Amino acid sequence: MKISDVEVIPFRIPYHTPLKWGLAGYLDAAEHVLVRIRTDEGIVGCAEATPRPTIYGESQRSIAFAIEHWFKPMIVGKDPFATETIWGELETIYWNPTAKGAIDLALHDIQAKAAGIPAYRLLGGWSNQVPLSWMVGINPIELMVEEALIRKDEGFKAFKIKVGVDPDKDTQVVKALREKLGEDVLIYVDGNQAYSTQQAIRALEAMEEYGIGMVEEPLPVWNWRGRLEVADRLSVPIMGDESVFTPHDVAREIELGVIGIISIKTPRTGYYQSRKIIQMAELAGIGCLVGTQAESSLGTLPSAHFAAAFQNIRYPSEISYFLNIKDSLLQEPIRLRDGAIELPQEPGFGVKVDEDKLKKYRVDI
Repeated sequence: MKISDVEVIPFRIPYHTPLKWGLAGYLDAAEHVLVRIRTDEGIVGCAEATPRPTIYGESQRSIAFAIEHWFKPMIVGKDPFATETIWGELETIYWNPTAKGAIDLALHDIQAKAAGIPAYRLLGGWSNQVPLSWMVGINPIELMVEEALIRKDEGFKAFKIKVGVDPDKDTQVVKALREKLGEDVLIYVDGNQAYSTQQAIRALEAMEEYGIGMVEEPLPVWNWRGRLEVADRLSVPIMGDESVFTPHDVAREIELGVIGIISIKTPRTGYYQSRKIIQMAELAGIGCLVGTQAESSLGTLPSAHFAAAFQNIRYPSEISYFLNIKDSLLQEPIRLRDGAIELPQEPGFGVKVDEDKLKKYRVDI
């Protein structure tokens, strides 16, 4: 089997409500890129690239250009099972993480289809269900509480709360959520690197009173002294996200000793690098969760298969944001039961693209 073609299709689907985080983070639509890899045996792999210019420096235009002009010529004609060889080629071009990640995911979709099994079984087969958490963006307190209560009624038992702009308000949000949601749910916070060291210590120590389970990236990644100080002061673990983009980052952070949990995001590391990260974490005694890039339903399924495959995914996965997107590119909706994804049993990811929807939402760049 050989790779015969690579197709990139940018699309835009609005969110029901915008997502706000950190000092400047804002999204009002999924402006992503469908990546399809075709083979000479008729097997097609699908994945989604998620541009985040403020995080990775990528855009729809740059992803489409990188794949069309750099990566496609590298991989056409190659064996889709030769991931080591293919990554050796991809890494000759610096960065472009979600362009590379989408290529890798589409290749693993092909591999699982060729093997005739769902992707989670190809990777490890730990489970066929993925418990979810819900991400609450920055809004007035009453709206944040209302949003969380709606999702709790739908079966969600874990909530990630965006914080970092107003430490006093952040503490009040956590207090209100704990009072309304009760003691039986996981509440944790994500500072998106927005706090100063003293702000983080003051706010997070106050939040500990209300039972937060962990905190994600409270300080800028470069502030390693402050991060160490915060980790030393808290009784809950710090989760790495922006500090663990690559396996090399993970090795550095494990040695530094700040993080106690790692957020793996398959859109930026594919399965090839994500497997390295989860194995490094397991050897260091660090648990993982699968984080969100606010994927559409198309991009959610590859992440869900990864989350289900490994025992060391110890926490609910954040890949629920497809519920905030106004439409789907899939022919069939993702199956949810009691706040968890039930994975499709078709070979590969189980992605069946609705071509009429794709035509409706595709954009020219």
